[in-house]
Amino acid sequence: MEYALDLKQFWKRAYGYEINSKSSCILFHDMFSRLDKALNEHNLGQKVTEAVTIQVGHAETLLPLLALLGFFKDSEPLTSINYASQTQRSFRTSRMLPYAANFILVLYDCGGGDIRLQPLVNEQPVAFPGVTHRQESMPLYGDVRRHYEELLKGCDFETVCELFKNPAEV
Repeated sequence: MEYALDLKQFWKRAYGYEINSKSSCILFHDMFSRLDKALNEHNLGQKVTEAVTIQVGHAETLLPLLALLGFFKDSEPLTSINYASQTQRSFRTSRMLPYAANFILVLYDCGGGDIRLQPLVNEQPVAFPGVTHRQESMPLYGDVRRHYEELLKGCDFETVCELFKNPAEV
């Protein structure tokens, strides 16, 4: 039963199709603009005006965001025929999206201009995929921004939607 739900969510809201995660692009940009604002205020010696931002949504909002960021992505996609080889998968919606699931980003000033960003999923530290080394869960904020620089350039929904049109309609 768990695999059946994971299979559905994988293809409907996560890694099954690239367009699934693109729906979270605006939320992704909002998240980074808030982090940038807090960091800029901190660096200027000002009081951080939004020390905490809470946005509430559903699992259907959180899953595409986690997929856009690359969390819980396995090397092989989930399919109906590879159940036996997926017993150690990290894409498990029951663990990623329990009731009251949450995603937290925390900025840390470690001194000397060393600003780090720690992601937590359901209050558990996780590593940014492709950013952190040696299972370090708090990379430099600049390294995180560089990793996601293509996404940070903007949300081009027209181009994304064109990619998924029915070829017969074009």
